Amino acid sequence: MHSVAVRGTAAAILAAACAFTTVSCASDEARPVVVVGGDSTTESVLLAEIYSQALERAGTDSAVVTGLPTPLADLDAGRIAVLPARNGALVDRWNPASPARTPDEVVAAVNSALPQGISVSDAADGTDPRPRLARALSVVALYRSGIFDRQQLKKLNYVAGELTTEELVDLIHQVDTGSRPADAARSWLDAHSL
Repeated sequence: MHSVAVRGTAAAILAAACAFTTVSCASDEARPVVVVGGDSTTESVLLAEIYSQALERAGTDSAVVTGLPTPLADLDAGRIAVLPARNGALVDRWNPASPARTPDEVVAAVNSALPQGISVSDAADGTDPRPRLARALSVVALYRSGIFDRQQLKKLNYVAGELTTEELVDLIHQVDTGSRPADAARSWLDAHSL
C-alpha cells in the first residue's frame, strides 16, 4: 500500500513532467515551463525557489516541485530541468576517490564527472562553511544541457555570485521559523537586485 506522501510525490512528478513540456497561455501559444526540483530539505526547497524566481526574472516560466525522493534521477530523466545541489556532494557521488578539496579543485572534479546532458552553474563559493581539510561544498545549480539561453544562464550564475553562507543560514532559519520559502527567496532576490 502506498502512503499518501508517496502518491503526492508521484502526482507532483507527473505534474512537473507535464509542466516541463508546455503551458497554455492566454494567446493559446504553448510556452515551455522550466521545472526546478529538489528534495524535502529546507535548503533544497529554498534554493529551488531562488533559482525558479531568478529564471522568472529572465522571462522564463517556471514551476517548483520539491519533496522528490530521487531528484538526481529526475533531472537525468528530464522530469525536472534544474536542481540545486552541493558540488562536493556531487563529487562524493560521482567520483568518491577524487582528491579534490579546494573550491577550484571541486569545480573541476564536478565538471569532469557530469553525466551526459547535465551542466552545472557557477559555484556559490560563499556558501561553503567547511574548513579546507574537507571537500568544498558550494551551492550550484545542475541543469539540463541546451535548454537555457545566455540571459537565463546569467541569472543562475548571478545567484552564485551573490549568495553567502551567512545569507543562506539566515534564509533557512526564516523558513524553519515560519516564512514561506517563496517569500524568503523573493526578498533575497529583491535585496540583491537580481
